[in-house]
This record gives sequence, C-alpha cells and structure tokens, in this order.
Amino acid sequence: MTIPFLLFLAIGKVLTTSFSIGSGGSGGVFGPSIVIGGAMCGAVGKIFYQLMPGIVTEPGAFVVVGMAGFFTAVSNTPISTIIFVSEMTNSYHLLLPSLLVCSVAYLVSQRWTIFHRQVKSRLDSPAHAGDFFVDILQTIKVKDLMKQVRGVTLIPQDMTFSDFKSYFSESDQHYFPVMDQHKKLSSIFSINDVRGVLFSPEIERLVVMKDIGTSEIIVTTPSEDLNIVLKKFTTKNIDSLPVVQEDDHTELIGMLNRREVIAFYNQQIQDMKTGDDASPEEETEETK
Repeated sequence: MTIPFLLFLAIGKVLTTSFSIGSGGSGGVFGPSIVIGGAMCGAVGKIFYQLMPGIVTEPGAFVVVGMAGFFTAVSNTPISTIIFVSEMTNSYHLLLPSLLVCSVAYLVSQRWTIFHRQVKSRLDSPAHAGDFFVDILQTIKVKDLMKQVRGVTLIPQDMTFSDFKSYFSESDQHYFPVMDQHKKLSSIFSINDVRGVLFSPEIERLVVMKDIGTSEIIVTTPSEDLNIVLKKFTTKNIDSLPVVQEDDHTELIGMLNRREVIAFYNQQIQDMKTGDDASPEEETEETK
C-alpha cells in the first residue's frame, strides 16, 4: 500500500466513523480505531523506511504498534489493548514497543474520552454500587460510631404512665428503654406504643411502663458491622437500636439512630471519592 492511500484510508475512516456514530447510527469504535491507528502509523512507518531504510527495516511493525496506541488513546485501556492487539496479530514480539507507545498515548489522552459515561472507578459505577455498599458496611463496626451513640434515660418498669407523661413532655427521645429493679434492660417501647394510653386518662395510674414495653428487644453490640445493623433496621422498620455490652445484653450503652448510620456511611463514601480524586495515579480508568 502506498503512503497516500494509507493516509486517505485513515482520514476517510475518521470521517465515516464520525458521521455514523455522531448521527446516532449503530456501530462500535474498536474496529474503526484499529483501522485508523494502523493506517496512520503504517504511513509513518513507510515514510521512515524511505528516509532511513538502514534503521527501519520493517515498516509493518508500525501498523501493529499504531493500532494498539490509537485504541489506547480512544478507550483509556492500555493493558487490555496491548494484549488484545498482540492476540490479533498472533505475536508478542512487539510487546515492548507497544508498552511504550500505549503508555505515552494513555498519559497524553487520559483527560479526554469518547465514552462520556465512562466512570473513573468501580466506586463511581452504578452497576457495582451494591457491591461497594455491602463491602464498606461490613468493614465498619458499631464501635466506630460510638460518638453517634446517644445516651438515654432508662425508664423504671414500675413507673406509672401518669408519672411518665411529665418526663415524656420534656424528652426528645423516640425510643424508651425500660429497666428492671437491678437497672438492667428489660424491655423497650416507642412513641407510637404510648398513643393508645395517652388519650385514656382513666387508666393512666393503672398502667405501668412494663405493660407498654416489649421484652423482644432487637439489640446491637459494638462488634457488629453496619451491614447487620442496617438489616435489623429495615427488617423490623425501626429507627433506633439499643447498643449493649458484648457479654451482657441487658447492660445498655446507648441508642444508635438509623439516620446516624446512613450519614456516617455517606461520609465514608465521600471520603473515598475525595481520596480517589486526589490520587489520579490510583484511579482504575480501565473499568467502565
């Protein structure tokens, strides 16, 4: 093939591919990229062969290296492109030149991509959001959120509802742990549980808090991960969980709110993204 023909082929393929994809037509970019890169670098190889025949003895090698380099610049995937092109040509003899060219092409073109929806890493990919959600939650323990665990007042189980009303009006709690005579957690109730008694003044002095609370308490411990904690929140549709001691589930530490857990998780994600943006060399741009 002559040099003018190779240049004409490369320019023509650029125009036809641009018209096809730019107008919304179906078609990929791998094939055109391979043709354009091979034709352009084939022309360059022939030019150097004519100028320096003693140095450039195989102009065809420029075609293989050009294909790998051009598609690396297009897709921002240097390693996979080198392997793919080497497999296409059934030869790894040009592996080192391809590595050099693809590295330069990647460094020069990494700020731009024709794949506008290509994300920087799996962390930014909606397709892998669930994997990261579970993985990150499993690495965070309740003990990491002890600052978010609120201390609450334990309600005596023999307190009458009429006495509780005076405390209830001044409290911002939504869940009320109940303690027995040994000051151990025995039951728990929420604001919703007291509504039935709230408007029944005739039984206020008859009902004690032990009657309102449930003894089937869903608790968490400092060693539990947030994946388990969120499952407990969603399974029972509750907003707060009692945090208890590892060796004694009747020893209350405080209450952990679902909103605090989600806020902490969102902050962890934001910190990871910030760290990703601050270290471009650690980004995995080969993932789409």
